[in-house]
Amino acid sequence: MPLKIELKPDERVLLGDCVITNAGPRTRLLIEGSVPILREKEIMTLSEADTMAKLIYLAVQFIYAAKRPKDHHALYFRLARDFVKAAPGAKPYIESINNQILTGNPYKALKEARKLIAYERENLKMHHATKAYAKTAVETASPRELEANLLLQAAAKLQAVYDSWNDKKPPGLEDALLFNRRLWTIFLDAVTSESNKLPAKVRENIRRLGVYIMAETFSLMTKPKPQHLTSIIKINRGLAAGLRSKS
Repeated sequence: MPLKIELKPDERVLLGDCVITNAGPRTRLLIEGSVPILREKEIMTLSEADTMAKLIYLAVQFIYAAKRPKDHHALYFRLARDFVKAAPGAKPYIESINNQILTGNPYKALKEARKLIAYERENLKMHHATKAYAKTAVETASPRELEANLLLQAAAKLQAVYDSWNDKKPPGLEDALLFNRRLWTIFLDAVTSESNKLPAKVRENIRRLGVYIMAETFSLMTKPKPQHLTSIIKINRGLAAGLRSKS
């Protein structure tokens, strides 16, 4: 059955690797086919992931949106193990999420992850402890480590394409570009958010890098040349090194 979505003015929806904003009055969309779809209220950003349960939701969101979901399994299962250690009573919720992920139902896993967030919120004692843990993670090492690892993973995918480049269109180019584009879409969404606490100059620098990355990506999609890859790889690795130096 086609999916029916009604968008309020200025409401956004994630459709595959694109973010669609309703620039007019209330609009109804009829979507046919199979593609990852998230309403704005369902999207979790790094700046919002300030508890362990929300970090888990973010990891499941990565799985749902990814072309190769297994690329993000290690991150999710590490967070899930840490959560169960901190709150053994949450094990049934984690098992429900695990089951949906392992059976190939990441959107249903997101629904189960929302139940985990509610469970965490209701158990205030656990919530305060896990919020403190996640706050430290989000403000210091963990989010920077997460971002750095994702940047390096994107750089590695692009490097593999570069290393195999020949006269023909290199294998894996589209997948590597898609992974990198999705990653930078998340970064750009985070730095342009009103809740972002980074200095304005830093936010503007990241925004400019993102615009440059998108321009180079477009060039690679239309007229592929290996030199476009080298600049993106260099930026990803340089930003990852900077994130790790501050963790």
